[in-house]
Amino acid sequence: MIKKAIIGILLVAAIAIIAINFFEQETQPVDTSESSANAQGEPLAEGLSQGQTAPDFTLTDQNGDTVKLSDYRGKKVILNFWATWCPPCRAEMPHMQEFHENNTDGDVVILAVNLTAQDNGEEAIRSFIDEFGLTFSIPMDETGSAAQAYQVRTVPTTYILNTKGEIAQKIVGPMDEQIMKDQTDSID
Repeated sequence: MIKKAIIGILLVAAIAIIAINFFEQETQPVDTSESSANAQGEPLAEGLSQGQTAPDFTLTDQNGDTVKLSDYRGKKVILNFWATWCPPCRAEMPHMQEFHENNTDGDVVILAVNLTAQDNGEEAIRSFIDEFGLTFSIPMDETGSAAQAYQVRTVPTTYILNTKGEIAQKIVGPMDEQIMKDQTDSID
């Protein structure tokens, strides 16, 4: 009985978070035909607004490899923030893996940053990765610095970056494979 009540509460909370974020979500498409520069022709500063250069970070992934965001310039990046305890993240991960497997030309990279500092420990993270058969890069945010730089308040939160490393879109809440395809096909 207690398990059912807890599961019910978690489901209601997840639905409430998604509903709240749906109304706050910034989903206007970016016009990629114009240069991301100000009136003087200079590139926009680093920041979290559309057209700004995404804040750089260096983290270690699930395999112990160093992941530096700026090393992915020249590729489109799906920069996702997630945690194992997040029901919408669980729903989203099979779609991310499917997108990863179907992206045969390799022009889009998935960096699924685990909020390690807020998660349930390394064993839970490894179990999650194994359960879903995740083969894309999962940088571990052990100090919470990347989540803080990207002002992640709700998970999942995803930033779509163009080939220049600029923010093209921010999506709060889970995505499916079609959303990922539509978002990455619409940018350079």
